[in-house]
Amino acid sequence: MKKKIEFDDVIGIDQQKELTKKEHDLIRKQRRKLFENRSSEDKINDILTGFRFSLKNYAEKESPEKVISLGQFLNSLLKQVDIKKSKFAEYIKISPRNINKYINGERKFSIEHALKLEKLFNVQAKLLLEIQLKNELIEMKHSNKGKYDNYNLKDLLAV
Repeated sequence: MKKKIEFDDVIGIDQQKELTKKEHDLIRKQRRKLFENRSSEDKINDILTGFRFSLKNYAEKESPEKVISLGQFLNSLLKQVDIKKSKFAEYIKISPRNINKYINGERKFSIEHALKLEKLFNVQAKLLLEIQLKNELIEMKHSNKGKYDNYNLKDLLAV
């Protein structure tokens, strides 16, 4: 009888070992060197892929340990691709004086903003708005803990 080969067997998961700090550092150094040798366009594409992955990963988390605003994600991306906030604000027609309010989560991005970000960064506007809504729900539940506990369908039906 032939032994069934599992995917993990093929990639050698059974043979994994813990890496030392020195080995981790060496791998990081080699990855950084590979990244630095790439073209500017490839670097930006890599950064955008990471941005999209981070957004999707965060949106799919049932209950994240830390709330990350859409503005924080955006700020991180702008830093990585070296775009000044004022230039970005002007480009998407947000007042340069107010850009920090969007970045800090004090103002919410509109559907129009989400559509502009979708075109700029090739990320679904729906995902951006889901993250914003998710965060609003988390904050509302946290700040109003217990406020909605007395709402019960059985009580409503009894009225």
